[in-house]
Amino acid sequence: MLENGQERRALTNFSTELNLTQIIKTPTRITATSQTLIDVILVSSTALVLESGVINTSISDHLPVYVLLKLKAPKMPACYITTRSYKNYNPSLFSSDLVTKSDRLLSILSNTNVNTILETFKDVLHSTLDVHAPLKTFKIRNRSCPYVTNEIKELMKSRDLHLRRFQLTRDEGDWVVYKEYRNNVKTKIKAAAKDHTFNEVREHKHNSRSLWKIINNIIPSKEKETQVYSKDPKTVAEDFNLFFTSVGRNAAATAESLAKDNNVVLSNPLSNVITYPSDQLFNFQSVTCTEVQRIIMAMPSNKSPGPDKIGMRVIKDCLPIILGPLTHMINCSLMTSTFPDLWKISEVIPLLKEGDHEIASNNRPLSLLEVVSKVCEKVVLNQFSSYLKEFNRISSHQSGNRSLHSTETLNIFVTDTMLEAIDNKNLTALILLDLSKAFDSVSHSILLHKLSCIGASPEAVKWFQDYLTGRSQYVRIGSTKSSARPITHGVSQGAILSPLLFCIYINDLPGSIQSCNLDSYVDDSKLYKSFCIYDLEQTTINLEADLQIAAKWCLEHQLLINPEKTKFLVVGSRPMLQNVPTEISLTFLGKTIRPVLLAKDLGINLDSYLSYDDHISKLVSSCMRKLCQINRMKDSFDNETLKLVIETLVINKLLYCSTVWSNTSSNNINKLQSVQNFACRVISGVGKFDHITPALRELNWLPVEKLLLERDTVMAYTCFNGLAPDYLVDKFIKRSDIHDRSTRNHDLLDIPLYKSAAGQRTFNYRGVKIWNDLDDKLKNITSITIFKKNGRFY
Repeated sequence: MLENGQERRALTNFSTELNLTQIIKTPTRITATSQTLIDVILVSSTALVLESGVINTSISDHLPVYVLLKLKAPKMPACYITTRSYKNYNPSLFSSDLVTKSDRLLSILSNTNVNTILETFKDVLHSTLDVHAPLKTFKIRNRSCPYVTNEIKELMKSRDLHLRRFQLTRDEGDWVVYKEYRNNVKTKIKAAAKDHTFNEVREHKHNSRSLWKIINNIIPSKEKETQVYSKDPKTVAEDFNLFFTSVGRNAAATAESLAKDNNVVLSNPLSNVITYPSDQLFNFQSVTCTEVQRIIMAMPSNKSPGPDKIGMRVIKDCLPIILGPLTHMINCSLMTSTFPDLWKISEVIPLLKEGDHEIASNNRPLSLLEVVSKVCEKVVLNQFSSYLKEFNRISSHQSGNRSLHSTETLNIFVTDTMLEAIDNKNLTALILLDLSKAFDSVSHSILLHKLSCIGASPEAVKWFQDYLTGRSQYVRIGSTKSSARPITHGVSQGAILSPLLFCIYINDLPGSIQSCNLDSYVDDSKLYKSFCIYDLEQTTINLEADLQIAAKWCLEHQLLINPEKTKFLVVGSRPMLQNVPTEISLTFLGKTIRPVLLAKDLGINLDSYLSYDDHISKLVSSCMRKLCQINRMKDSFDNETLKLVIETLVINKLLYCSTVWSNTSSNNINKLQSVQNFACRVISGVGKFDHITPALRELNWLPVEKLLLERDTVMAYTCFNGLAPDYLVDKFIKRSDIHDRSTRNHDLLDIPLYKSAAGQRTFNYRGVKIWNDLDDKLKNITSITIFKKNGRFY
């Protein structure tokens, strides 16, 4: 197949859109003058392929191709889990029994020792709950078939009987009878499974939690292989726990070694931290029962419980009884700067990221904490976040864990910067930094000093110190637990306070950079600098200098910056990129980094031209794959539920960060429209060659182009009304703020003057144009909810 031939492009587009992979890699037609690969095999999952190739034969000038598939499902190993049995649980009876022990709960109110309070609280709650929802060990059955009736079982027995008869007689008539029974069993099982699922969906239609549990069983979010360990689970759990608890300590040693190997002179990381005035210190305030109740009721009930196996569902059921003692316990914690010892124990579940699941470093540790401890953390988060926002203590270059900020707003800002550079006939160097095990590597002593510098009072710092220290964890694999080990570094991945604490930890990193811009979303950071092609040499020097500064800062803070996974893109117009030397590179911690054409940043696949061709292709492929899964099971849902499933799992994914890439080509928009059309056909049953527009109207779906415009309009509304970060709001300038004279267009926004189509692709330009074109009635709406409802028909 030609490298850039039309046929190759057509096949590639077809395969990408349907999420198929071409597995034949050698030529299938060989002549004296050419070798071509024109006989292909397309598969939806390469994991099923055992072997594939080409058979050399002289039968034809086209060589036959073959594939061996692994179609037999492996037998799932037995898995046991210990959890509470809610089979006979009755919330009213549980609460009634708890009331009989109210004297012990009320005794908490006269105690100020938070550890003693928690022990009493847990003892009362556990002893009561153990009666109503006892801890039991369950065997997880992987293939539960409640729809297999006695009638089907009898048919299966008859099928097996006729198979054995054929194996004895080898009679053709017995084989025919066996096939009839076999086919009948398959048909009845398939029909029974569909009926069972449909009835379950209908029964739980108004229970969101139960409904999505059924949906996720029918349409799994990921294809997961059974994780079978070669060692016994206890050994694996111990090995994993040793690795997870050693990451921070090892990071410090590796950082020191990396600095020494690259002649990086490390200094005291606390020497240049800004200290704020002492008259603006943060102190904890007592929390009311009303506030604690609001926090608890806003928390999801379906999250996994911690080591005590008490979920938020139980806490909500008995909240009227425990609210006073619980609020008192939280206030005692804040006022005495003590975080209870029992809340410092976490259960860690290893979640595979990629690669071999038996290698600890390929897994992410998810910490499960007691749900009541999360209520206390949420109280602290609300109070401390309000203080940091009021006094503007978090860097404007940090978009993570901040109200009005998101990955979408940061992506808009950075891509607009690069498009503006293209408009000025400049290029932009974009470097995506990679931090390894960032949350696990945080130094507690450095973090506590930074908390003090950012404005936390000595009493508040003491609370954070008690919160961070004295922690321990164990790893659970199935029902097997490791022994507990102390945690000396890091903030737990699973704790409510962790993202904010990490943002504070790296808060001064952007200020250390000299020539470039550095922006972050929690631990995802990027360096970028726009430049003229004639300044390429000096820009390269500046980039390497700032990379060295960033590396030095990270190593001083015991964070491992990974040069091998750091990505470097040069973004610009096609004519300008042709002037960039092919040998351009950067030296970073002894490694040579060369530009790549594609890189993923905060969920967006960026390319050097900001065309988003690769992003759209991968997005279409992923959505089509999910739609094919749903289409195979659509008979299990009624239309209303089917629409909910597709809008949640497909359309929402399709629109992720759409305001960033909605300026892409019409060809890409058409690809997205094909996804929406297919989704519409799955729901409505419209035929492949039938007109789709009436069906879209019936579903109240806007075509993709208008849907993207709608989302752009909502983002423009947030920018104009101050509901977005300042770095976007400040670009929406009224003409009246620039010109003194009153004109008919006095209240319109000032349209940025861009010289090229690239500048007009910026959201700044598009958003201003959209806003100016809106009807005044829409502009004057003060509620974003009402604006979304009315703006849809604009």
